Amino acid sequence: MPIFSNQVEVHVLGGLLKHPDVLAEVDSFLSAEDFYNNVHQTIYCVLRESILNGEKVDKVLIANKIANLGISSKDDIDIFDYTNTLNYTSITREAVVESCKELLKTRVRRDLCETADKIKEHVSKTSSGNIDEIIASTDSIYGEKVSSYRFDDDPQNVFDDLEENIEERGENPVDDTGLSTTYDEFNRLYGGLRNGNIYAIVSRPAQGKTTFINDLCVGAAARNNVPVLVLDTEMTTEEIQFRMAASRTGVPLWFLETGNWRKNSEMCEKVRTYFQEFKRQQYFHYHVRNKTVDEVCALIRRWHMKHVGRDNKCVIAYDYVKLTGERVGNNWAEHQAIGEKIDKLKRVAEEIQAPLITAMQMNRSGETHNRNSSNLVDDSSAISLSDRLQWFATFVAIFRRKTLDEIAMDGERFGTHKLIPLKTRFQGKDAAGHQDLVRRSFTENINGNETVSERFVNNFLNFRVENFKVTEEGSLHDIIRHEEQNFDIGDSGALNENFDWGS
Repeated sequence: MPIFSNQVEVHVLGGLLKHPDVLAEVDSFLSAEDFYNNVHQTIYCVLRESILNGEKVDKVLIANKIANLGISSKDDIDIFDYTNTLNYTSITREAVVESCKELLKTRVRRDLCETADKIKEHVSKTSSGNIDEIIASTDSIYGEKVSSYRFDDDPQNVFDDLEENIEERGENPVDDTGLSTTYDEFNRLYGGLRNGNIYAIVSRPAQGKTTFINDLCVGAAARNNVPVLVLDTEMTTEEIQFRMAASRTGVPLWFLETGNWRKNSEMCEKVRTYFQEFKRQQYFHYHVRNKTVDEVCALIRRWHMKHVGRDNKCVIAYDYVKLTGERVGNNWAEHQAIGEKIDKLKRVAEEIQAPLITAMQMNRSGETHNRNSSNLVDDSSAISLSDRLQWFATFVAIFRRKTLDEIAMDGERFGTHKLIPLKTRFQGKDAAGHQDLVRRSFTENINGNETVSERFVNNFLNFRVENFKVTEEGSLHDIIRHEEQNFDIGDSGALNENFDWGS
């Protein structure tokens, strides 16, 4: 039986006749399709057109317009008598708005029932035996139907609630505006991981990006006591299990994979201590090598509904953005397909209000096969395939191994890897001055002569990656301060002049 309320429909029409100015407030979400009664749909269309055209709104004039459309004969009613019944002299403006919202809610209920019937029909007619494809297609049917129901599509004056919002935040201060990670410098500079945003790590193969992303996710999940879902296009759950154990215990991977850890009493103690610790964490891993982005998004929604719940926090990781089960047609280039994939991942992150950490390949300009770091490209031109990654992502950074020259220049105490931010939409409490370009000196061989030159470079964070464990080792500013403290002015004053020591 159809779901509708004739009383609410009449209430809305009568209210708009008395308060036509209300249309400006409800027009962003109200439509003729919200009315179940065909006559009411026609009345609303004529009424809306008259109001928008600035014409006089009168029951007689409206009825005359409708009669000219032939509705009286078509529906076997007297439209003049019918519109005369739309007489709500006591209805208030506020009541009209609430009635319009109630009308939309009723239509949503009606559409959901119709959608359920459509899904039932679709499933019964689907011949494919792939259950994931069936679920993804039904999720798509459902998503298309419910995603458009909003009451707040109108632009807002940013100053309307500015004072209240800032005062409220002052009364209830927080250390971080996003989920705090276990990397303190990252939190101070970039403010943690914000809900509904994409954090993109760009890297060449075999640079440690998977280890870094896993550690970032697990650390944030553990510190905030929230579940994490890792969607992996390359490694199996078992491979991840052993790597996670190696990272957390310090026991080399070989000993864990071969079982030889049990021959060493120290290793036994470390491993069995870890067994007690990991039981408190919620780490979900899913191998998605051959799944399309629609199937992945459907999986995220189902996992979120089952293990997280509405309004609860979590962390999502997708390693990494590439074509999986998608097909690239003659009119659909690879970079376009990748862009569409990023767009859909962004939408699902916003929908469930979770930070989504992902990775993307660098092109070969970000790779070097020799010791000279000057051959590396550490900017956005090194990102492969799609500009949408930079459009949609909140945070974009290159993660790579340091060259031998860089380790020699920075000092071994400052780690083995560097994270070079290319885009940072949000700031942490210590961001001022640390997200600007830094003037740094470089020793270069020019025509056989070693020359100290300087250039402006992006600040970067130092990390040490050993046995799948990631440790933060400060930023470029820490390197510069270390150089300043240990520099012997008696040897040379050139280096001191060529560094911007920063704050």
